[in-house]
Amino acid sequence: MNTLIVGSGKLGRRFYEYLVSEGEKPYTLSRTEKSWADNHIVCDLLKVSNTLPELPKLDNVYIMLAPDERTEQAYRQTYMHAVSRLLQELHKQHTEFHCTFLSSTSVYEGNLETVIDESVKAKPLNFSGKTMLDAEKNVKNLHENTSIVRASGLYSKDRTKLLESLLDKDKYHDPKWLNLIHEDDLCYWLHLANQREVSLSIASDGTAFTRQQLQDHIAGKEPSQQEPLKQYHSVLLKRLSLQYPSIFDWFDKTE
Repeated sequence: MNTLIVGSGKLGRRFYEYLVSEGEKPYTLSRTEKSWADNHIVCDLLKVSNTLPELPKLDNVYIMLAPDERTEQAYRQTYMHAVSRLLQELHKQHTEFHCTFLSSTSVYEGNLETVIDESVKAKPLNFSGKTMLDAEKNVKNLHENTSIVRASGLYSKDRTKLLESLLDKDKYHDPKWLNLIHEDDLCYWLHLANQREVSLSIASDGTAFTRQQLQDHIAGKEPSQQEPLKQYHSVLLKRLSLQYPSIFDWFDKTE
């Protein structure tokens, strides 16, 4: 089984370690050297002068890139131009691999539905969501055998800024509903979506919450029962066994 992970940031490294724990020896690709990866390829996909070295016949390609800046130009360069170049380069060598493209639930920012699953048509509201939806279509056009995974927000002990925000007492009454998934569960989800070649899935733990509910839970109080304003609930959840079905479970296990 030959696997290539494109994008070696925080999540890319975590996914690499997950695949290694599953007995795989994946290749990784990014613009800079990564000392933690055994089979790493340095290639800047935005530079025409950079080309991919000869690779063994690939079975799986995971694309999990992230832009350097939160601007429309950076998003389009990363998710449209770099991905197009990647697939063009890979197709010079192989075309039979299965691709998994990591997208985002930002494509649903404009949706008003209370519960969103894979049957709901995405209505992006801002440039990030619109670019991600364009990128999904672009990947599918370039490589039909592709799974799209739309991930909600990620949390783990290493994402300290998010955790600080969630536990900020000054934001206790923030009415925003949050939908998250633990990084380890996203790794499991990506691997499963690839293995089963699931065309589209929403990677979220299915438990929407507010900061008030989370802070009350941690303080030992009974969280208020409210109907979420927006909840991502994949049809796959009934067939999956997430390590952390909610962030409440994670906090209980890490105390």
